[in-house]
Amino acid sequence: MLSSLWNWFLAVPTSDAELQRRGRNLLIIGVVLVVMSVLSIPLVLIQPDPLPQLIANLFGLALVVAIIVVARLGWVDQATIGLIIILVVSFAVIPFGTGQIGLVPIFAVVAVVTAAVIGRESHVVFAAGAGIVGMVSQWFGVSMRPQVAPSAGEIVVVGILLTVVCGLIASIGTRSVQRAIEVAATAQMKAEGLAQQLVEANQALEIRVAERTAALQAALAESEQRQAALAAALAENERQRREIRDLSVPILAVRDDTLVMPLIGMLDGERLALAQQRALHAIEQQRARSLLVDITGVPFVDQAAAHSLVALARSVRLLGARLTLIGVSPEVAQTIIGLGIELHDMSVARDLRDAVMRGSTPSSM
Repeated sequence: MLSSLWNWFLAVPTSDAELQRRGRNLLIIGVVLVVMSVLSIPLVLIQPDPLPQLIANLFGLALVVAIIVVARLGWVDQATIGLIIILVVSFAVIPFGTGQIGLVPIFAVVAVVTAAVIGRESHVVFAAGAGIVGMVSQWFGVSMRPQVAPSAGEIVVVGILLTVVCGLIASIGTRSVQRAIEVAATAQMKAEGLAQQLVEANQALEIRVAERTAALQAALAESEQRQAALAAALAENERQRREIRDLSVPILAVRDDTLVMPLIGMLDGERLALAQQRALHAIEQQRARSLLVDITGVPFVDQAAAHSLVALARSVRLLGARLTLIGVSPEVAQTIIGLGIELHDMSVARDLRDAVMRGSTPSSM
């Protein structure tokens, strides 16, 4: 319970670690000064005229308590300056009350040591300067009065008192520095541990990146293989499509000068264009005189198909051959007559046997 209360008392509300350390030292020194002031009250009361010194003691005690409150609010620099002023003034005014300087100036070192423990370098300079000003003011204010040399007992007492006070302040400073070193060492160990963890994490990350890279490379190689297989499949599909397209418009030689082109199924624009291209090419290559176009397997001939057949016949005629249309069904014949298409550039035959037997003189429609 007391330990928790003490730790709460020494907690300075600031995020600056250096201010927290200095504030903690200031609070400890303030408590020491309060305790010394309280313990000195009985010694003051046994003096012949204790009232002035008691009032001064209580006033100084109130000032130290105020300094502690200021430090507890987080105003460490302001509290440091205030405590230095209190320490300097407390020794500087003593000769003006007693008329004797004696060993009083020696107590200026207390303010300097305190500033070194709780303040910055500027606070130490301020404490030293204030102490010098206090001693000079004592010299000008009291030196004209008769002075009594301090006795051996007074020297020893002052020496002991200074040793105790400076020893306490120095021990607080040493403990503070040791605590700061321990905190720094702990922070360094944590930092080294975090650095080691970071190294391990980086190594693990590098391993994972290497694994992911290898997996991605394998996936990329597999994807490339799949793309190559797909490209090969597409090429094969295109080849098969061309073969199927060529088979859909076959051209056969039944005699040296006669070619047969059987057509089966519906006749669309693409198929008729292919038929014209292949027929003309075959006539030119084989120097055929007659092209027999068998449409027995064609269920329907529309206007576009009929005009394409007429255009094929004219093209064949230009190459010096003649086109014979075979296997015209009644429905196809009605369609051709209904469209008003003239068949002057082609001949017709009932079937392939009839066309072959007639040779190069089939009957005209």
